[in-house]
Amino acid sequence: MLELIVGHELMTQSKFFWLKTCSNSRVTSAWPASDMSPPLSNYFAEFILSRVAEHRARLIGNRWTLVGAILYLLEWVAIAGFNPGNTPTSFLKPDAVVTMYASHAGGVAAAASWFSVVLLGRILFTVGIRGSGADTLLADFAVGAMAVSVILEIASYALAGAAAALAHAGGDRAAIVAVDAAGGWVNAMIFAPLGLSVLAAAYAQLRSGLFPAWLAWLGGASGGITVVLGLVIGPALAAGPGPFQTVQILSFATLGFWVWMLATGIILFRRTT
Repeated sequence: MLELIVGHELMTQSKFFWLKTCSNSRVTSAWPASDMSPPLSNYFAEFILSRVAEHRARLIGNRWTLVGAILYLLEWVAIAGFNPGNTPTSFLKPDAVVTMYASHAGGVAAAASWFSVVLLGRILFTVGIRGSGADTLLADFAVGAMAVSVILEIASYALAGAAAALAHAGGDRAAIVAVDAAGGWVNAMIFAPLGLSVLAAAYAQLRSGLFPAWLAWLGGASGGITVVLGLVIGPALAAGPGPFQTVQILSFATLGFWVWMLATGIILFRRTT
């Protein structure tokens, strides 16, 4: 069966080459002009090329992109319902850090476990874009960068859970503060790879021409702003509360990121066959 298909394709390609040769050649063919005139051969050649281009530039729908976006947004179940407090903390006094974790130990632990599942939705989302027909190289990079951001975020909440466990058990105050500080710094490192992933995926959408231009530009803008946030948040965190709160203004780009995720997921879901 495979040999038959390959042979048919080779025969089709040979006929197509003959058509182009006949249409471009100035040598009189043995075929009568009434059987195959140059305009007719050009018509068939252009028709075949247009069909091939249409097949190659087809948006491939899937359900998993939307599933990934929804799974990720379920993080709000933990944020709103588990009462984990503002952890990891930033710029609290040591006694306040211990009190925060001791009073929210159960919520912090539950949230850490919940995040270890739902944050994986971001990876599933980018894998879905990769399979949609977008630029493969950029989409591959988006998947890798998103995986890095998810690993960092899960690790930051795992450290917060460790600090909560120490506080609940009456552990050493210095150890609790140190683990919390580590979690805070790991959490700050999320933004750069996250923004690069969104930026790469949005540019892949734009290059493919398969997605609405406004959607690609929305993703590009939110991703670019998040990259800038990732570049400045480390120095701001080291500088103190004032600079840190100032650069946090850039986190508004997260709203655009959420809209971009859901819109992309819906578009690919509607194209599912």
